[in-house]
Amino acid sequence: HGLMKIITTPFPFPLVQMTRTFLFVWVYSLPFALSSDIEEIIPLTFVVFFITYGFIGLEFVSMELDDPFGKDDNDFDAMGLARVVFDDIVITIK
Repeated sequence: HGLMKIITTPFPFPLVQMTRTFLFVWVYSLPFALSSDIEEIIPLTFVVFFITYGFIGLEFVSMELDDPFGKDDNDFDAMGLARVVFDDIVITIK
């Protein structure tokens, strides 16, 4: 019952939309904000790249976690675990 509740509960679309909007505004304004602290272009490029890579990576992780019971490679295998539990119960009963 708990897994079905997770599957059928929709994630609020306005929250997702505003989170992505703020993320991309923040990421695109980051070089301008850091340019006063880091004057040289090479260190600024590396700092901006790694911070952007981290935050965009977190966004992709949240997109994967949005639907954990689908058919993708990274999704939760509920049927496989149910099969293991069923096999364990059959072994216990015999």
